[in-house]
Amino acid sequence: MKFLAAVAAAFLATATPALAATSDSPARPEATHRVVLPTDVRPDRYAIRIAPDAAALTFTGHVDIDLTVVKATSKIVLNAADLIFGKVTLSGVDGAPTITLDDEQQTANFDFGKTLTPGKHRLSIDYAGKIYQQASGLFALDYEDAAGAKKRALFTQFENSDARRFAPMWDEPGVKAIFSLAVETPEGQMSVSNMPVEEAVTPPGGLTTVYFADSPKMSSYLLFMALGDFERVSQTVAGVDVGVVVRRGDTEKARYALDATVKLLPYYNDWFGTPYPLPKLDLVAGPGRSQFFAAMENWGAIFYFDYALLLDPKLSTEADKQNVFITVAHEVAHQWFGNLVTMGWWDDLWLNESFASWMENKATDHFHPEWNVWLLTQAGQQSAMRLDSRAGTHPVIAEVPDVFAAANAFDSITYNKGQAVVRMLETYVGEEAFRAGVRRYIAKHAYQNAASDDLWKALDEAAPGKAVADMAHDFLLQPGVPLIKANEAAGGGIALTQGRFAADDSQKAPQAWRTPVKVTGRDGRIWEGVVSASAPAIAPVAAPAVVNSGQTSYSRTAYSPGLWAKLAPRFAALPAADQLGLLYDSRALGEAGAAPMSDFLALARNAPADADPIVVTTLAGQLAALDWLYGDRPNQAVFRAFARSRLAPIAQRLGWDPKGGEADNVAGARRAVLVALGQFGDPAVVAEARRRFADPASLTGAGRRTVLDIVAASADATAWEAIYAQAKASNDITDRGRLLSYLGASQDPALADRALKLALSSEVTPSEAPDIIASVAGAFPEKAYDFAIANREKVDALLEPTSRTSYYADLAQGSRDPATLQKLEKLAATVPASARGEVKKAEGAVRYRVGVIAKRVPEMDRWLATVASRPPAAKPVVRAASRPTPVTPNRAWGRPSSH
Repeated sequence: MKFLAAVAAAFLATATPALAATSDSPARPEATHRVVLPTDVRPDRYAIRIAPDAAALTFTGHVDIDLTVVKATSKIVLNAADLIFGKVTLSGVDGAPTITLDDEQQTANFDFGKTLTPGKHRLSIDYAGKIYQQASGLFALDYEDAAGAKKRALFTQFENSDARRFAPMWDEPGVKAIFSLAVETPEGQMSVSNMPVEEAVTPPGGLTTVYFADSPKMSSYLLFMALGDFERVSQTVAGVDVGVVVRRGDTEKARYALDATVKLLPYYNDWFGTPYPLPKLDLVAGPGRSQFFAAMENWGAIFYFDYALLLDPKLSTEADKQNVFITVAHEVAHQWFGNLVTMGWWDDLWLNESFASWMENKATDHFHPEWNVWLLTQAGQQSAMRLDSRAGTHPVIAEVPDVFAAANAFDSITYNKGQAVVRMLETYVGEEAFRAGVRRYIAKHAYQNAASDDLWKALDEAAPGKAVADMAHDFLLQPGVPLIKANEAAGGGIALTQGRFAADDSQKAPQAWRTPVKVTGRDGRIWEGVVSASAPAIAPVAAPAVVNSGQTSYSRTAYSPGLWAKLAPRFAALPAADQLGLLYDSRALGEAGAAPMSDFLALARNAPADADPIVVTTLAGQLAALDWLYGDRPNQAVFRAFARSRLAPIAQRLGWDPKGGEADNVAGARRAVLVALGQFGDPAVVAEARRRFADPASLTGAGRRTVLDIVAASADATAWEAIYAQAKASNDITDRGRLLSYLGASQDPALADRALKLALSSEVTPSEAPDIIASVAGAFPEKAYDFAIANREKVDALLEPTSRTSYYADLAQGSRDPATLQKLEKLAATVPASARGEVKKAEGAVRYRVGVIAKRVPEMDRWLATVASRPPAAKPVVRAASRPTPVTPNRAWGRPSSH
């Protein structure tokens, strides 16, 4: 699953107690494949027949479950949610069972009143269920076709625990079985599932029943069905029928994704050493969006929302093109990591998501090295570090007590920290040894479930002497961020010690990691080694040196004042990856009180206008985030003048319009810089955006998106109405949803209120409304949160059940108001205990931000008053040798939408 949050850069997280490790080895949990349901009965094969009534939002179903009674029992217990049962029979047993439903645990207990003989049986069930209007179970997405006719398409979404809303089954990842599906299909519509169509039968006067071939043995959450007015474009590659399924009329928008898949499949066949095992692979596009995800890796039939798969030459940007390729690469990688080999329980979700997130980047870099994708991943790694250094974090491998808590694991720690650790481990052991270990793991556990230690065993065998398992345990079984401290050694070289980066008091407990570190000296000499709390090291290189050069270790670096004074003036000469490292680390250390904020501000002041586009994008985002901390404080105008002075020369160089042959990343930098200048109130930028907005027909791609970003944020009633008119007139449902979200971006509180009212009106679809509310939270988090809570019953109906708590918490987490903490405390009391970590994460973000505003913003003001008015120096201003007393207030990382 490709994760996306409702509020940009606000990530789901569950809170668990921070682990305090006093040695180099955190405790290792037992590797288990947890099954919450009783294990005395095992399913072997499901034959499911579904008859949807799309107009009524209901369906009827029948399932025959071939099962094995492993040990004598009188009861069969499986999962079911929102299902109504009819006739139930078990082969070899007379009479119907007594059925007991547990809505809280989502189980159905069939008590047959007599002992069932161990061996093979068939359980047959007639049932009925509901079709949802959120991406949960079997759900509907409504749209208008090119002629303006209203249409409805059906899709399924089962991860993590919603297959039980489609059919009664053992809905846990550790219980694999074969699935056979049959779908009653209206004339003119197409049914899609994991496997190819085996047979289609049309009785006289009846609906066509489409029978799909049996699936491989797989987990229930990977089952998929779609039904609608679809078209398919396809190509055969490596013996596999690869297709993209779209709404009728959208086939041209699918060509790029099809081409990407055709490239990726052979690449993965070779890399994993195991050919893709199914006869076909479909990518299925659906209109609308979710608050929780962009795509889902169903085996052989990957689901994507349109915006994550389809490209429109007029509407799509260069960043959209990159995101489509990366998202396709992520989901196709899951066909091996997650589908062929599946984690045994949700606490090992990282085995799916971290590896797919890492693999998406490795594959993308192979095919598109010009995108510098490893630089792009640094933003995601930073989001993980921000969460991982304050209250609300959790280990990558964290205990998940039940499936209801599993949704908490789909967060920045699992995805971004996990992929950063995987990249670090590959760099440490070497590409060939790492791939050999993964191939060994895949081959041994194909069609089975696995645990983390199964992978570490394979990697240890492939890279003897590297102790991969020990290093992996350090980073995955305990939360937190290593802090590598660098000083000039008395006898020469760079002395390295390891501590812990703490953004608040929850992260102060001593902790140890065996951290691989690369140091590059002034003369290019490189030292590589492992540093831990109990094993400091001296890198024999000359100062100034870059620690964690290449930025492949999951760690922060704190330089001594003397080293910083030598390194900072060389900022412009450093590789782009290390420029990013210095920007990110100096700001994080400054906000945590471990270094002066002037370290970051001085780098920003002297950043070259011709820096790498990704560095430029990062700088613009960092300045925009600091601006959010100011709010309406008196000195915001001073900070904005400083920020404009840094970005205006870059904007002048890049211009508003693309130049022939420029790299895709330049378009991203242009947009980031212009949007930031618009946020800072640059009059020329705002005026030009409004001038261009007056001629909407002339706007395309990234230029259109840039203009809309600026105009929407500064919108008055006239501009708001103009955007609203464009949304209503749009015949592209993805673009319509985006335009509606822009209505929530205005800095005018009255217009924010209008957007909130619109969100709960009949003028928008259930999938559009949550994004409008979330958009308001970008400028008015308290207003959006209060509105959503006041209308909670209505808003709940618009959200997938597993994402409700995180949605409300994310609305509030960008707040600068301490009073929000009391509101979040009240929210926590209303949600299940297993979901309260979501709220604690938001509380930590608000509390930390409030602390930064109180303690770090005044420090920035003092620096701006003495330095910012001067022209940039030939060399960056560096800090004095004396340090302030470290202070670590609670904070978040600025405005969520700026990251």
